[in-house]
Order: sequence, then C-alpha cells, then structure tokens
Amino acid sequence: MTRLLAIADTHGYLAAARIAIRERGPWDHIIHLGDSVMDAVDLAAELNVDVAAVFGNNEYSPDPGHRDALVFNAGGVTFYATHGHELDLNPWGHGLDQKLAELARRAAAAHAAAALFAHTHVPLITTVNGILLINPGAMSAGDQKKTYAAITVEAGRIDATIEEFLA
Repeated sequence: MTRLLAIADTHGYLAAARIAIRERGPWDHIIHLGDSVMDAVDLAAELNVDVAAVFGNNEYSPDPGHRDALVFNAGGVTFYATHGHELDLNPWGHGLDQKLAELARRAAAAHAAAALFAHTHVPLITTVNGILLINPGAMSAGDQKKTYAAITVEAGRIDATIEEFLA
C-alpha cells in the first residue's frame, strides 16, 4: 500500500501541515498543490521529507519551465496535479462542472487515473468522466477548518478521504 498526502493553500501557515506530516503519517509521497511552493520547500527542509509542488496563483516564477502541472506515479498509479487557477476553478463561479470536466480531460490526456487540484479552499472528492478528482481544501490561517487529502493506492485502486483540523 502506498500513502499520499495532498496539501494546498497554506499561504505561509505551516502548523497544520506539520501535524499532518508528523502525526498522521508516515507518507510515501507528499505533494503541495500551490500557494505556496516556498511552504513546500520550507516543510521539506524542516522535516527532512521530500515534497513535490506546483505553483499557485499567488506565486510567480521567472523560470519559463516552472510547474503549473505535474504528472507523477504513486503506487503504480499515474496522478495529474495542478493548483487549478489556470482553469478558474472556483465553487462560486459559473460553469464549474465544465471546468471540472476540462480538468478531467487534461488528466486523461496525461494518462492519469486521478487529478489533484486546489485553489478553491473547498475540499472535494468526485469522479468526472472516469477520472477521480481530489481537492484537499486548504490549511491557511484564515481557513476555519484546515483540511488535507489522505490518499491510498493499493493494487491499482485509489481511496481518498478528506481529513480535518479545527482552527
């Protein structure tokens, strides 16, 4: 069994992420889905763990090769990861179903079974066009409920749950 931790939208507030990593692990893979990549760097250095990350809408990189999306393998399953701002994924916006379908299309084009995304600060686990979509929610100081996604992969099967911390 492979365990994956997905976190996002920490915005400089790392207390909940530290707890998720230290006390809710161990994790085989950790991914930060943006806002902020520097938080991922800080967590990796502080806790001596590998943290993959993608850029969010509150970050800029002068490097034209910076990662708005990442495709990776965990437990024999391919995942597509993005922050989601480039698709304007907002729960209060118009056309959310079409935007989630586009996210699923991008994941399928990358031969991924699941897409991890963030940006909304609202946790979500749903399936669109056969692609499992997982949004871990957010862990920033301004979020009353700090959430992350705990994902397990076993024998090609993906199980995901949203775990919560109270502020």
